[in-house]
Amino acid sequence: MIDEDRADGAHPPRTRAAQRERTREAIVAATAGVLVDDGYADLTTRRVAQRAGVAQSTVMHHFPTREELLVAAVELLALRLAAQAFERLDLTGLRTPALRSSVLDEVWREFTSPESLAVAQMWAAVWVEPELVPTLRELESRITGLLLQNAVVLFPEWRDDPRLPAAIDASIALVRGLTSAVPIWGADALAGRFEQIKPIMLQAAAAILDDPA
Repeated sequence: MIDEDRADGAHPPRTRAAQRERTREAIVAATAGVLVDDGYADLTTRRVAQRAGVAQSTVMHHFPTREELLVAAVELLALRLAAQAFERLDLTGLRTPALRSSVLDEVWREFTSPESLAVAQMWAAVWVEPELVPTLRELESRITGLLLQNAVVLFPEWRDDPRLPAAIDASIALVRGLTSAVPIWGADALAGRFEQIKPIMLQAAAAILDDPA
């Protein structure tokens, strides 16, 4: 079990602060792990405490409400996923029609990873937990902004084309909409539907990327 602050004052303040921060990070990481492995419905402070190796009271000390705990975990997962996506996705392939299909396939793999599906549950949970709205709104704006910034850097000729942000927005909305149905139809069935939709996405991409305004 993680040694939280000692009451005897043996550690200097800076060490105690560092220990508190490590404990907080462990709790957030454990929350993210529970979301990925067990799902939103089974997320409890008890499970988080067991996974983090701390007392349940320690979780409550760092995160007095469940919403605060969720917000921190979703931020961690979403930003980690964004970093991984930018590292793995070779968006320059969008310049070559023959490579665009493989780029879309990688996008689908990223959005259907266990971590992504865990985050996707929050977009459904927000209907009953409106406290998550500001965080999810900020995260969505931040990630969409990062995508657009990267697209403009890679393809400066489309900087002033209003179709570019619309295409990014439409692509994210489409893929997220499909993944939200994974619990209903299963991942394999949704992958098949994505394959049927992909030619339409490729046609839309060609209309923009092959004929910039």
